Amino acid sequence: MATNQQQNAGLKISYPVDTITVSDEGCSKARSISKQTEHIEKANPKKLHRLLVVEDDEITQEVLGLFLQDIYDIDYASSANEAIELVRANDYMAVLMDINLGRGKSGLFVTNEIRNMKGKERLPIIAQTAFAMGGDKEEFLEAGCDYYLSKPFTKTELRDVLSEIKEKHK
Repeated sequence: MATNQQQNAGLKISYPVDTITVSDEGCSKARSISKQTEHIEKANPKKLHRLLVVEDDEITQEVLGLFLQDIYDIDYASSANEAIELVRANDYMAVLMDINLGRGKSGLFVTNEIRNMKGKERLPIIAQTAFAMGGDKEEFLEAGCDYYLSKPFTKTELRDVLSEIKEKHK
């Protein structure tokens, strides 16, 4: 790094930059992939998969958004009633369901409501919760959730579950 400062002229900072060489073959492949993606986006301007995140904690909503926004369209619900309305009105690949939604109805209540909605009975629901005691996972799965993630979980763990759902529900 080099600096150059003149009186009343400000400060100039220079950083060395590493250069990389890109092959014509690599550029050609990138253009081909870009054209394929462009074709898909024109056919369906939305991302290919839509998720509902039911989570009352705004920070957790933001983290989940950062984990997934590059691949999925995401809708957020902060309450049970909001989640139920969104599921009724939209088609989702899956629902990430917080079990403890604070005051009011729980994520298990929402899960039960979804299981009773015509056409939504098989919608994959992922319990994502801080409840991690012995028996909690089994309780949530028996209550209608299809998958279980104990908080805190990693981006990779979440994406692995969603990949499994995509494969099963093609």
